Amino acid sequence: RSHILRYLLKIFFYLTKLFIFSGEKMQPIQAVEKPISTLFEPIVGKVKIKTYFSYYAVFANGFMLALYKNNMVFLRASTNSKAEIQQLEGTYPLQDHDVGINTKNFYAMSYKFALKTPKFSIWLTSILEELTNQQRLEEEKRKTQVRSLANMNIKMERILKRINIKNVEQFRQKGYMNTFIELIKQGSDRSDVMLFRLHGAIHQKSIYHITHKERLELLKEANQALYNAGLRHRFDIADEN
Repeated sequence: RSHILRYLLKIFFYLTKLFIFSGEKMQPIQAVEKPISTLFEPIVGKVKIKTYFSYYAVFANGFMLALYKNNMVFLRASTNSKAEIQQLEGTYPLQDHDVGINTKNFYAMSYKFALKTPKFSIWLTSILEELTNQQRLEEEKRKTQVRSLANMNIKMERILKRINIKNVEQFRQKGYMNTFIELIKQGSDRSDVMLFRLHGAIHQKSIYHITHKERLELLKEANQALYNAGLRHRFDIADEN
């Protein structure tokens, strides 16, 4: 009990400290909107400004590109620009333990310097392109993941990996019925719900939208497939009437 109490007290004091420092008096966003817009919008277009602890976060296209505070810009460095930015005189990575920030990729530079140097445009464009490309690659990867299909989740994805179905294309090639049969052979769930989930996933159809008639047809198809595979399992199909 004592160690639990100590743990809870530690959390309490941390949250109290966090609240105190995050409650640092800040100017309204409107007060910093003009200098931030002047610096960023000619390069990346319209930006959105949000408070981030005692900082102002600068967003474009949904990505946080920089933080701003007291006429200092903390620019997010891309892979290509990081080494160059690190060599700037007086720069340093943002570390503000009072508010729990330890952002190794955000580097400090004065607002005046950022406004004056033509390099700022290159650095800002570089990080925006990098984040955009990362997002595109992640979206493409998600499309290949079984969990992206209707009725599927990470648990189902792991179940299918047991029978060497590692992506959507392999699942489509295998087909819902062959997949169902393989899962039964491996000792997995042999319920009608599993069958309906697999069928719905292939056809991008929620299990709840599979009609009673369609379910009966699927069960009949499954019984025939089970028979052909030499498996004893059968579904009891109620009279359609």
